[in-house]
Amino acid sequence: MLVAKLSVVCATILVVSPSNPFGPGTGRPTGGPANHGPGYPGASPRQAPPASYGPPAGGVNPFGPTSSVPVGGPAPAPTPAPPSPSGSLEPVGPPIGLLIAAAVLAVLGIAAGAVFWASPLSIAGWALAGPIAIGVLALFTSRDTARRSAAIYLRPDWLPLAYAMTMIVIAAGVVVGSVSFAMWIGHR
Repeated sequence: MLVAKLSVVCATILVVSPSNPFGPGTGRPTGGPANHGPGYPGASPRQAPPASYGPPAGGVNPFGPTSSVPVGGPAPAPTPAPPSPSGSLEPVGPPIGLLIAAAVLAVLGIAAGAVFWASPLSIAGWALAGPIAIGVLALFTSRDTARRSAAIYLRPDWLPLAYAMTMIVIAAGVVVGSVSFAMWIGHR
């Protein structure tokens, strides 16, 4: 019983809706009394459907062939797609050079912060270990993520440990460089 009522309501919405994609409606906005069509109590006669949706009056099918010669000439031959980097079967690994470069920059930042302790040049240690080393590490992460989409990706077992150690060295370099620069600012 409930299913029958729901189907009547859905059919009513489709028939009454002016934006019905399945055919013409009554033109009235939804929400008013429904026009259920003949056979329902209190129903008013439906409007006549619009003209046929078939071919135009001239009898010419707009989707049929018009001539045997194509309009734009022969179709160009398809060009082969360039080979994708993920389609090759060569094993790839992470860009370890970038990880080493980030760690070296962080160590140089620690050294610069320690050598130039409490001087204005200690900001160079912070910059090396901070934004520059973090940027190189971000580049490592980006390129490593792109390489992981290759068909064969070989990651060394020690890579997560090396990544964590690089992050610790970067954090230590930022702390040494910033404290050294803060000491210079404090003693001015």
